Amino acid sequence: SGAPVGGNRGDSIARVPDRQPNARLDPEPGAIIGGWRTGVIAIALSYLALRLAYLALHIDPAIPPDEVTHAGFAQHQLAFWGLPRDTVASQELGLVSHRPFLYSWVLARWLGLHAALSSIMGPELISGLVSELVWLRFANIGLALITVLAGLAFARRAGATPGACALFVVVLTNTPMWSFLSASVNYDNAAMALATLCFALLARYLDAPAPRTACLLLCVMLAGVLTKTALLPLAALIGAAALTARRTAPLRDAVAGLRAPAATGFGAVGMLLLLGALAVGIYGRNLAKFGLLEPAPNQVLELEAANQNRIFRQEHVLRSFRAGAIDYRQAVTEIDGIEHEGDRAGAMWMLRRARELRDGTGEPVMGRVAYAGAWTPLIAERLFGVMGHRALYKSPPLSTAYGLCAAFGLLALSWRVRRPGVHLRTAAGIGAAYSLILMQAVNYPMYVASGIEVEAVQARYLFPVLAPLLAACIIAGRELLPARARLPVGVAIGVLFVVGDFPYFIANASAEWFGSP
Repeated sequence: SGAPVGGNRGDSIARVPDRQPNARLDPEPGAIIGGWRTGVIAIALSYLALRLAYLALHIDPAIPPDEVTHAGFAQHQLAFWGLPRDTVASQELGLVSHRPFLYSWVLARWLGLHAALSSIMGPELISGLVSELVWLRFANIGLALITVLAGLAFARRAGATPGACALFVVVLTNTPMWSFLSASVNYDNAAMALATLCFALLARYLDAPAPRTACLLLCVMLAGVLTKTALLPLAALIGAAALTARRTAPLRDAVAGLRAPAATGFGAVGMLLLLGALAVGIYGRNLAKFGLLEPAPNQVLELEAANQNRIFRQEHVLRSFRAGAIDYRQAVTEIDGIEHEGDRAGAMWMLRRARELRDGTGEPVMGRVAYAGAWTPLIAERLFGVMGHRALYKSPPLSTAYGLCAAFGLLALSWRVRRPGVHLRTAAGIGAAYSLILMQAVNYPMYVASGIEVEAVQARYLFPVLAPLLAACIIAGRELLPARARLPVGVAIGVLFVVGDFPYFIANASAEWFGSP
C-alpha cells in the first residue's frame, strides 16, 4: 500500500515536492493533507468501499470480464501450495501451468480462510452471508484500496497540493471502468495495485536512494510479473527510468542490499530471492522450451484438451480458417459447438470479417497512424464507460465532458514536463511508452489479423499506468490554471466523475446486469 514501508519517518513514502527531487526529509504530517481536504479523501474512500461492496453483492457473475475464469483459477490453486499443474478438471480454464500464478495463489489462500470460517461457524451461516465468489470480490476491493493509497503516495511525492490530492482520489475512485472492475475477480486489479506501488517506491527511491528501497522496488516489480505477463514491459520501463535518473546507482544499491541482508532486512532480501527464482523458473523455462514468455495451451496440452477452453477454441478456429487449414463451412460447424452464446456470436462476427479480408471485400486494414486515431477514442470510451460481457457507455454530452477533461489534463502534462520535476517526467514518460506498446505492439497486430478495430481494445489494460498519469495530469492542470479558477474547476471535475460513475450506472444498467453472485 501507500503506507510507510520503512522503519522510520525519513524512510516513509511521504510527500516530497517535485520541485525538490533530491530532498531527503519528509514534511510534517500536517503539511501533507489538512483541513477539508482530509475529509474529502475520507469520504471518497468510504463511498468507494460502500459502493464496491454493493456491486460485489449484486452484479451477475456473467458480466465482469473473465471473472468466472479467474475465480476458477483460484479454486484450482487451492490444491497447490506451489506452482499449479494442469489436470483434467482444469482444462476448461485453459492453461494453468507455465503462466504467472501469484494472483490465483493469493486468492486461493483467501478462499482457504473462507473454508476455515465455514468449518468453525457453520457453512450455512458463512455461505448464506457471503458466497465464495463474493468473498473473492471482497479481496479485490482490498486491492482497490491499496491502489488508491499507493497512487496518493506517488501524488504526494510528485508535489501534489492537499487540494490536488483530494481531487486525485475523487477522480480515480470514480473512474467508471476501474471502479466496476474493482468489485469483480480479475488479475488486472492486482496488476494495477502492484504497478502503482512500483511508481510510489520508484519516486521514494529517486528522492532518497537506499538499498532497502531498491530491494523493495524489485520485490514489487517481480510480484507484478508473477501476476501478469503484460507487466514485463512496465518493469523494464521502470527499471530504465531508475537507471536514467540515477545511472548505475539502482544496480549498486540492489547488490548492496543483497550483500548486507541485516541492514536491508532479511525479510526483504529473502522475498526478493524467492520471487526472482520463481520469475526465472517460469519465464526462463518457457523461453527455453517454447521460445515464448507464455506458451499457447496447445503447446502444453493435447489439442483436444486445449479445446475444452472456450477462449482457445474460438481463437484456434479463427487461426485455422485464416491459415487455410479449414474452410468456412468447417469453421461455422466448429463455432456452433461453442456453448457460451456471447462467445459464439462474437466468433461468428470475427469469422465473417476474416472471410471478407481473405476475399478482398469489406473495409481495408488501416495503417498504424490511422489506427492510433481510432484506438484513442475507443480506449477513452471503455475507460469512462463500463465494458464487460455487456457494455454501458456514456451519453454523447457526458462523453464530450470526459473527453475535454482528459484532453486538458494531457495537454497540461505535455506543457509541464518541459519544466524541472523528475516524478512528473517519470509518470508521463512511462505512461506514454506503455500506452504506445499496448497500442502498436499488442492491439495493432491483433487488429491486422482480425480486421476488427475493437479487437482486444480494453481500457483495463492501461490500468498499470492509470493512477500516476491521473496524478500527473491533475498536478499539471492545477499549475496551468489561474489561481482563482482552480477550486471551481476542481469541483466541477469531481462532480462530473462522481455523477458519471455509480449514479449513472444505477440509472442506466438494465436488469441483466444484476444477479446472485
